[in-house]
Parts: sequence; C-alpha cells; structure tokens
Amino acid sequence: MRRTISRRALPAAVLAVGLVLAPAVATAAPEERPQVTIIATGGTIAGKAQGRETYTSYRAGTYPMSDMLAQIQPEVGAFADVDVVQFGNAGSGGYTIEQYRELTLAVEDALEESDAVVVTTGTDTMEEFAYWLDLTVQNRRPVILTGAMRPWAAGETAGEAGVLGADGPANLLQAVRLGASGKTFCFGTVLMLGDEIHAARDVTKGNTTRNDTFVTRQLGVLGWIDGADVHVQRAPARVLDCAEEEWFTPFDLSEVAAGSLPRTEIVYNYQQAGGEAITAFAEAGVTGIVTAGTGAGGISSAPSQARRAAIAEGVWFASASRTGSGTVSGGGTGMIAAGDLLPQKARLLLLLSRAFTQDIEQARQWFATLGTPSFDQSALAAVVSPTPGAVPAPEPTPTDPAPEPGVTVEPTAPATEPPAGEEPPAGEAPGGGEPGGEEAPDAEPTEAAAGGAGGTPGGPGAGGWLPALGAPVQGALTVAALALLAGGTLYAYRRRAFTVALGD
Repeated sequence: MRRTISRRALPAAVLAVGLVLAPAVATAAPEERPQVTIIATGGTIAGKAQGRETYTSYRAGTYPMSDMLAQIQPEVGAFADVDVVQFGNAGSGGYTIEQYRELTLAVEDALEESDAVVVTTGTDTMEEFAYWLDLTVQNRRPVILTGAMRPWAAGETAGEAGVLGADGPANLLQAVRLGASGKTFCFGTVLMLGDEIHAARDVTKGNTTRNDTFVTRQLGVLGWIDGADVHVQRAPARVLDCAEEEWFTPFDLSEVAAGSLPRTEIVYNYQQAGGEAITAFAEAGVTGIVTAGTGAGGISSAPSQARRAAIAEGVWFASASRTGSGTVSGGGTGMIAAGDLLPQKARLLLLLSRAFTQDIEQARQWFATLGTPSFDQSALAAVVSPTPGAVPAPEPTPTDPAPEPGVTVEPTAPATEPPAGEEPPAGEAPGGGEPGGEEAPDAEPTEAAAGGAGGTPGGPGAGGWLPALGAPVQGALTVAALALLAGGTLYAYRRRAFTVALGD
C-alpha cells in the first residue's frame, strides 16, 4: 500500500510561517509627524480686505483659522499634524491682561499633547504677546508667534479672492514648519515673520506697513527659514539652563487668581514734561509705572517730583529709555533699572513682579536676570582646558574614612581560591559566589536577559529584531522564509513518497 504525505501539510506550514512573520511586517507604521497646535487670536493675518490689491484697508480678525488652515493643505500636512484652537478673532490691541493670562494657560494646555504651539495675532502688539508668553509659559517646547502685514483675502471666505501678495499663508506655513522642527526647544517664545526668527525679548516692530517690519536692534535675528530648511544661528541665553529647573520663570499663572493681576502703566518723557500723568495713575491705584526716559532713562523735573510722591505711596517705578536700544542702570528708593528692555517689555515684567512678590529687592533681581539674561562662561575656565588635547583630571578615588582614635581596625582577608586540584567546600561556589544551587537574593533580570531595551526576547523594541529592521527588509525576509519553508516541505514530501514507494 502506497503511503504519501497529505498535500494539506504544505499550505498549513506556509500559513503558519505567515502567521508568525506577519505581525512583524504589520508593526511598520507610517512615520509619525510632529503635532503642532495653532492658537488663533485674529489680527491682520485673518483680515478681510476691501479688494484683492488693497493692503491697508481691511477688517482684522474676520476669517476663522480652520478656513485659513485649509488653504495651506495638503502642503502643511506633509510635515506636521495640525489642530486649531480659536482663542479669539480680534485686533492685537483689543486684548486685556486678563486675556493674556488665559492665553498662557491655553498654550500650556496645548503643549501637554502637542510638540509645539503657533500663536497667530496682530502685529501691532505682537512683541508684547510674545514677551508675555516668554515670561509665563511653563513648558520648554517651542512657542512661535506669527501673523501678517497684509490681509488674507477679500472674499466671503478665506478661500475666495486671495489678496495679491498676501504674506499670511507663507508665514503660517513656515511658523508650523519651525515648530515642527523642534529647533527652538528651550528658546522660550520666538517670533517668526517673513522667514526671520526673532527672540521675544529683543524683537520690536520697526515699520508701520512694510512686510519686514520686525527687527532685533543691535543683536539681529536668531535664524531664518530658506524654503523647507530651518537655520538657527544663535540662541537666547536661557538655553544654558535647559536641563535645569532654573530654566522656568517664577511666573506660574496657574497660581494667580483670575482678575487679580495688578495694573502697571508707562509714562513717556519729553521736553518740559508734566507730572500729572504719574499723579493720576497713582491715585487710580496703579501699582507700577515704567518711565520711558530720554537718553539713559532721565525724566524732567515735574515727573521726577511726582515720582517721589508716588513712591511714598508704595508705587514701584522701572526706568527704561525711549531711544529703542541701550542700557539703563542705577536706581534708588522705589526704582528698578530696566536694563535694555524696551518700555513696553519692562511694563510686563514689572506687572508680573508686582503680582508675585512684595519685595522690591526680589523684583530688582528678576529684572537683572530674567529681564537681562546674558551668557557667562567664566566658571568653565577653572574646569575646562583652553587648549586642545588636554587630558581631563582623574576622578578622585573614594577612600575609607579614617578610624576614630583608639579603635583597632581588623584587617580584611582577601577572598582566596581553593588550592589547585581541590574542590571548594560543599555548598560553596568558587570565588566566593553564592552557594551552589541557590539564587542570589533579590536578583533582578538584566536588560539583556529581558530581551533588550524593549523587554521582548529576541532583540530591541516590543517586537524583537524584525521591527527594528524596517518594513522593506521585513518583507524580504518574510518572502524568503516562506520560499525556504515551502521548498523544504515539498522536498520532504517527495522524498517521503519515494521512500514509501521503494518499501512497497
């Protein structure tokens, strides 16, 4: 009687191999894109113009961000997954300090899940939006401010009658690109307009209508974006503390009750200025005033007298300059030097200082550090060689503490091996190890024993070695394994059949 192997064995074996290897191929998911949240507040970028060629006659804050985002798809979706929070839709100057607080909390909430946040707003006070967020957001992930100098469109929707030469679409696209790149991690908040990246603390609006309105006087840009390439050439000094808790500012707005932020104002000095503005502010309950003085912060006689009277009532003053650049130093009773902060930036830091401390010395310290950060590498001179090829100093060898007087220390006998040819004593492992047949107490499996970093036998990751090889290699290995198994099974089948036939 002829006996043969069932032909069902071949497809069953092939199916078994497929079931074993298929999960490895299935784990090759498409490359994940960074998650970027756009928090929209309105401004010119969302403006509706009176005509396609009209750049200065428009209504700001008209189009919703969801409609505007749709106009830069699918391009933006190629490098980021983007979601939208419509925080508001108004001109930048229409927001209150209380709404600033809410914006900070909204940014922090978005950063719990997103890799970066882009905030769109009007350019008139964008530098103040940016510096406020720079001082208050308690998260190291990138925050980017952007907007536009020209309105988005002239139609009923953002997709109709686009303004000729509108800069909003490109600015929005590139701001998301910058956030997705992660290159400003630990920079705090930055401002990006016209492909230029600026530090929130230093940037200011330098022109009323030009597209390249934002400038960073004396210091220049942090970097720029050329097409799809993000270039960062310098950084704010706070990046030195990126790995430290000192990176975070003390201004955690989740600890401040809504509506409790104090009022601070700015007084501009000029030839023969009066002091009535200072007096009126103090009587209105203002707790802090920034003087935008001439030159290095000087103010005229009448404002100076009014300032002394206000200080006596508990008002703090920060001295800044109206020149636009340069440092104001010194100070006195009730006064804080604002360094090189612009008056509008100094006002925000003074407001937060008044909200978080009643100690003016603490406020002075914040102005000198948070308000005027700088690079200082002098401490490294004592530990880092200034020349190439230097060998680092060896780490000191820990030594046993010296015995107390009158205490005799017994010498410790070194571990000995049994003489050659002799077995170790029963129940004892050679070399002082654990007794034979017993496990070390509280033994923990090593990472290698557990199967690598992923804790799965067979290699790194949760799926063994195969997922780590990539989808193309996994597929090739699967096909090859199937072919080998099929060939082996067919060979075994034919040989078995031939052997049985001979036996007949």
